[in-house]
Amino acid sequence: MSSRALRKAQREREELAQSEKQDDKPIAEEDEDDEAIAPTKLPPPKASAFALLGDEDEGDDDEDESAEVGGVAVSAPQELTTAASSTSKPKRKKKKKGGKGGGHDGGALKSNGVDDIDEALKQLSTSGHGTGETIAGADASANEACKLLAIDTSHLHAQNEMRRLFGRAALEQQDDEDPAAPNPGGNRRQQRRGQQMGLAQALRGQRAQGGRAGGLSALGLRRNIFVQGKEDWPVSTSGGLGMEIVEKRKDGTVEYRFVHNGAYQDVQSQFESCVASMDPNRLVVLLQHNPYHISTLLQVSEIAKQERDHTTSGDLLERALFSFGRAVHSTFSKSLTEGKARLDFRRPENREFWLASWRYMQNLIYEWAKLLLSLSPDTDPYAIWLVLDQFAIRSQQSLDYLNISRNKTLQGAHDDMPNVLLSQGLAEYRGGNKSKGKQALFTAIGRFPWVVARLMQELNLQPPPGVWGKEPRTDREKLHTDLYATRAKDLWNTPEFSALLTEIASALPPDTPSADPDTAEIALNEARHVLLSDQPALIALIPRAYTSQLTSSSDPLPPPESIASYQTSAVTPSRQAQPDFTSATSNLRELQGLYTFFADLFPWFNPSGAEGATPQPSEEEIERRIQASGVSEDVIVERTQRMMELQRQLIGDVHEDGDDGFPGGLVGDVEAANQIRQRQAMMQDDDSD
Repeated sequence: MSSRALRKAQREREELAQSEKQDDKPIAEEDEDDEAIAPTKLPPPKASAFALLGDEDEGDDDEDESAEVGGVAVSAPQELTTAASSTSKPKRKKKKKGGKGGGHDGGALKSNGVDDIDEALKQLSTSGHGTGETIAGADASANEACKLLAIDTSHLHAQNEMRRLFGRAALEQQDDEDPAAPNPGGNRRQQRRGQQMGLAQALRGQRAQGGRAGGLSALGLRRNIFVQGKEDWPVSTSGGLGMEIVEKRKDGTVEYRFVHNGAYQDVQSQFESCVASMDPNRLVVLLQHNPYHISTLLQVSEIAKQERDHTTSGDLLERALFSFGRAVHSTFSKSLTEGKARLDFRRPENREFWLASWRYMQNLIYEWAKLLLSLSPDTDPYAIWLVLDQFAIRSQQSLDYLNISRNKTLQGAHDDMPNVLLSQGLAEYRGGNKSKGKQALFTAIGRFPWVVARLMQELNLQPPPGVWGKEPRTDREKLHTDLYATRAKDLWNTPEFSALLTEIASALPPDTPSADPDTAEIALNEARHVLLSDQPALIALIPRAYTSQLTSSSDPLPPPESIASYQTSAVTPSRQAQPDFTSATSNLRELQGLYTFFADLFPWFNPSGAEGATPQPSEEEIERRIQASGVSEDVIVERTQRMMELQRQLIGDVHEDGDDGFPGGLVGDVEAANQIRQRQAMMQDDDSD
């Protein structure tokens, strides 16, 4: 009760006492703010009660006065029992509504009911809090992993990442520069460009035809969570691409999946027919009519990459991600920012997003690498842990990487990976904790000395005795060593870090015990990772069991338990009329990798023979080279036989019967594809004659 209401209540008590001795006479109304008490005759009790209530309402704003008022409010009901009991029924209603009555019932409610309710709420709160602690204790590590995998969607945009790393000046300088013209790449490629419409020219024509003037709306360009759209892109819908929720899991994560409607499935069938025809022009035409079809965008982007038109290739790749961004579920962005969005890699529609993100990730954007890891941290289908450390250090996200890599829930996916342990030490050192970083590097180098020996070879540094001559002992160790040494060398290729590496490696005793041999087989996700890297020397390290499964560059090494949502109705030519170009492409890449492998192993190796005969080495020299490489003789014999087999398939078949070839412009070498097509055309002319 406010102080004004208390004063009025006290005044009403005195007036009731005086009313028994005075006659009924009209009196003037007192001012509500006047604290003096008039000795005139009072109105009837009802009027006085309503006046009290009116003053009580007006005094609601005065409840923030001194602390002493609160003390009076507690004791006032005991003093005003008589006055409160004589009030009318409307006053009791008002008291219930306002909750500020001075009656005995109000005091009982405060002393009994409120205390009981507070006690019950306190017990419920205590009980619920205990249950929450139990659940949180069980899932604390998982919740922490979700927080660490949370994605900042603003960092997914390449321009924002460049601005964060290099400032606005870098972007302004890039805007001032005119885009470089595509490099034709030689006379044969110029002839190919004369035979078919150029990709850039075709896409420029497509933009000119793209609906209303001005291109896509500015609002639609800004609201995309993946990439920043461009105004000159064609105005069109996603063509039937969408996303839906599959499952909301108990741990708080949400599984989504991309979906294709009937119209999109029809375009997908047309796409597969175009791929089977091996005519890149048909793909360009299909893209003109369906400018946001994901498979076509990714495939034509690879054609532009083969043509060395990297500007067009990157533009098409960004358009594919833009189309994905327009199709996502309304809750997907929020789930990403909480690290709780999941996609099932077994679904082909989801794998297209993985592939587009991987190719775009090569722009060295750390947030994209973390996004791919967050979508399926348990299975890691693209083996992101093999490269996440390098992206994090280049993007100056060392602390974030340390927290992610040391989380207990995520540790099982990268247990004892040499690149992770080495990068943890480097991240600690670069983050300012130099003593802890040196200790971590010393431990990692002692466990994996062959990785550092290979790294120092790439950096042209002299290995100290502690790591000199150390070689990988298994195929998986060899793969991890070459992956790290060839891709992370730029992180160490500065005077400061080269000296650091030499200093710690020199402090390592020669008899330091290394880690146990990694006898595990190269996993499917690691093989997929290497194939996507498109480096022949690394592809040669992949077992034949994986490379023989490569049937399409648009879906490399699909999981064996793939979940097909629908079946396309693409019309493909017969086996006699349609060569198996995708198989030949994988063979070509494997052969190139074997050539690189033997060229590194034997300097005199010359498969082309263009520079004349090379003196044959002695058997002792060959044995010495094999022993120095650390590769077993059985592996060399197996790869030699495989190389001869591939040479017969790729060279002999083309010149003899033309039953094999390469998908020109799609996933293989364009020049070789032209030669095969010319050979096939000549054979068809001979048959017609």
